[in-house]
Amino acid sequence: MRLNHNKKRNTAFLYEVLIKELSVASINGNDNKKQEILETLKKYFGKNKILNQELNIYKSFSDVAKFEKNVVDKILIEAKQQFKQLDRGRVYSTQSNLINEINKSFGRDSWNIFVSDYKNIATINQILSQKANPKDQILLEEKLYHNLTNSQKEDQPIQKIDSLAVKKFVEKFNNEYTQKLNEDQKKLLNKYITSYQDAGLEFKMCLYEEIDRLKGLLSDKTLTADNKLAEKLNKVIEKINNYNTRAIDKDFMIEVLTVQSLASELGNENNGH
Repeated sequence: MRLNHNKKRNTAFLYEVLIKELSVASINGNDNKKQEILETLKKYFGKNKILNQELNIYKSFSDVAKFEKNVVDKILIEAKQQFKQLDRGRVYSTQSNLINEINKSFGRDSWNIFVSDYKNIATINQILSQKANPKDQILLEEKLYHNLTNSQKEDQPIQKIDSLAVKKFVEKFNNEYTQKLNEDQKKLLNKYITSYQDAGLEFKMCLYEEIDRLKGLLSDKTLTADNKLAEKLNKVIEKINNYNTRAIDKDFMIEVLTVQSLASELGNENNGH
């Protein structure tokens, strides 16, 4: 079974293109481009925007590994129904406008980004579109269920976190790094906890702005640090430069929180503490 898939007509892929561009602009310190991408995200994926409504349908598959198959089947039925109920003509024209903006503002190379979950979002798109014959449609749904339940148990990009998970998450950080959360960490963690509310848009904007701040602070510190410390800081900066290729999971968050701790300690040294 081989079905054609136009990734530019996949709303989840369009969203990932913008998020990847945002991460690269933030890490490279390109404030003008970052602001332009943020405006584009708000324009097309803001609250009540039709592409955000469609994106939320894709996002409904992000944590299905914990459910029994009969529940996943019900999610599939509801997702297909909601997808069909959206004004398809309006979705298409809005996608066209966004595609044109990406081509003009960010270049055609934007389409060549690596999306780790691409196969799944492509399969979801084919299932929701319901253009396959009955046999292929069922096979696609079985394939998606298999892929999601075998690959998303631990590495979901952004998922709703309950209070117990939050408590354990914070305890793990405090136990491993013997340090209480500072204000910057609390702000970022709070955005992470509530990220499911808007498909992670506000959290990701906050995250990449914070990564940009941390990189700038550490880079400035290397200018006055001794050789040994400067070498260590450059290794941290090198890690930060690769954040745009990382999945946003709990391990990633702990690493960012740890860098925030380092930045806070360096700031306190500068203040004479």
